Amino acid sequence: MAALHVVHLIEALGSGGAERLLYTNLKHFDRQRIQSTVVTVYPHANHWLEPIRELGVPVFSLDCAKPRDLPRGISKFSRWLRQHRPDVIHSHLWAANVIARVAGRLTAVPVISSVHNPDHEPQTWDDGANVSRRKRLVSREIDRWTCWFGRPRLLAVSDYVRHSAHNSLHYPLSEIDLLYNPIDTDLISNSPHKSRSEILNECGLPQDSLLLLNVARVTPQKGVLYAVRAMPRILEKHPSAHLVSVGATTDQVWANHLINEARTLGVEDHFHLLGARQDVADYLRACDVFVFPSLYEGLGIALIEAMAMGCLCVATNAGPIPEFLEPGHEGLLVPPRDAEALAAALNELLSKPKRAEEISRNATRKAMQKFQPQAAADRLTQIYESIHHKKSPSSA
Repeated sequence: MAALHVVHLIEALGSGGAERLLYTNLKHFDRQRIQSTVVTVYPHANHWLEPIRELGVPVFSLDCAKPRDLPRGISKFSRWLRQHRPDVIHSHLWAANVIARVAGRLTAVPVISSVHNPDHEPQTWDDGANVSRRKRLVSREIDRWTCWFGRPRLLAVSDYVRHSAHNSLHYPLSEIDLLYNPIDTDLISNSPHKSRSEILNECGLPQDSLLLLNVARVTPQKGVLYAVRAMPRILEKHPSAHLVSVGATTDQVWANHLINEARTLGVEDHFHLLGARQDVADYLRACDVFVFPSLYEGLGIALIEAMAMGCLCVATNAGPIPEFLEPGHEGLLVPPRDAEALAAALNELLSKPKRAEEISRNATRKAMQKFQPQAAADRLTQIYESIHHKKSPSSA
């Protein structure tokens, strides 16, 4: 039987979790069963472009500049679909989902839309981002309408997101599959390129520093503001502590706000924004505690990768995180937006090394058992094959 041709449509190839998931899946697909093509909506943000091309997967862009170009993107993608006749479309993130559902319906190509975030929940709308309520309402209605029009199979990255999509999109639970995002075990098993000493030198930090690491885009959603606000209390007990942020600065205004907040609190010398990096695994190996203070998450793959690498983790109990992190057993959980609770949890782990060792072992065990990439790629392949086999001429 010939391999299924799956076209993976995604907004861009930046350094976020959805893009990382796409790369991990592509790396683990059986080439005898799945032939892949990657299409991006926007031409910018190419963090994963070359790694994907090195896998032998072709990549091209619809070259949309902004959301108002989506009708043109639908037209261009529809022409490509008619020319190449792939078997399945798998889309990721809002703009790609919109294009895929409409173009798929117009060309009779079945669509799977991954839902990565609780995009329409109240806490998502109240995250401090500079997006008007009107725009959020419009995006939700477009999301709902394209689900109704395109009738895609939805694929949720957590049970929390599955139920959120059911409620906010008015979509039947029976049409929403659950598949947890896998971790990239190759990233974890590869030998380190840099020692802890080299990492501290790169950051300009003393060798006796305590490294509190956050890996995430620099946006209000990720809650780093509350980690900054926790630093004065942490420094009272652990004066060598430093909060280091690794992740793309997608909102420079917010990054400046974080820097000003640190300056106001007198902790600017203990807060470091490093931007996106390719050596995240080395930073995970080097850190003393991994800090994940998100206001909301669809899953939190950066947290899961930190768990897999044996990091001590303090996170919020937002959304899906309690699905895979049992508080007190595999890490510590605190409420979102609570700098005092975050400081107390970090101080507790830093002060109790024996308990920390047990938590670290438990976290590694859970992450490696629950988020294996080959199992996820095999399950996704089964979903592709099932969707393709159900296709009939009447589906157009």
